[in-house]
Amino acid sequence: MEITTYQGEKINLGEFSLEDLTQVIFPKQKKMREVGLIVLKELSEGQKTISEIVEKHKLPRGTTYDAANAMQRLGIVNREGKYAPVRISGKFALSLERLALWYRGHFSIKKRR
Repeated sequence: MEITTYQGEKINLGEFSLEDLTQVIFPKQKKMREVGLIVLKELSEGQKTISEIVEKHKLPRGTTYDAANAMQRLGIVNREGKYAPVRISGKFALSLERLALWYRGHFSIKKRR
């Protein structure tokens, strides 16, 4: 994951969007980025199965599952089983907070205010 200066400023200004998030997650994979955005928008409305999202938007099944699996590995989404509904997860934010604390401590970096 790479956050550009432009994206960092958008975060600071409160203008960071789902499109920006998918750009960070899938920087070189345009199709995965497009599918990931659709998946995140759908899950913003509530949990759904990947099959429901695929059918509703006529998405390529393999790419959609690949995008969902990548987001699951990052902790952005989760599901109880292989065919269970997918939902937005809080693990990603928690992992980033823990990683930031470790990183600051390990490299003796002070938090900017």
